[in-house]
Amino acid sequence: QAGLMPTGPLGEAEAVSWMSFLASTVHPAVGVGPERVAEVWQIAEKKLAGKEWCVGGKYSIADIHLFRLYWRFKDRFGLKPQDHPSVHAHYERMMQRPAVKKTIEAESKIESSLPR
Repeated sequence: QAGLMPTGPLGEAEAVSWMSFLASTVHPAVGVGPERVAEVWQIAEKKLAGKEWCVGGKYSIADIHLFRLYWRFKDRFGLKPQDHPSVHAHYERMMQRPAVKKTIEAESKIESSLPR
């Protein structure tokens, strides 16, 4: 209903490809170490290069997943905007979205109340 999954076989395949890459390559890189994290973000950079959004020039579920992981990893692993200009530009676009701002605000309140 939200229109976050691209339509048509090609759009759906591209979205699934991004989601699979993020879930099976980017996310598990944390357990391998900083070198692998840097390596997989270079792959993401190449996949996104020259694009505003992950799939078909339109905001999709793949953008949400890409953003979430970059948002979580960038400070923890010292990812620098100049090393990932397309991914960082995507991050900046996402940070301007009202729903993203609202979610980050809500998460920061919850996170500060969680036991460490």
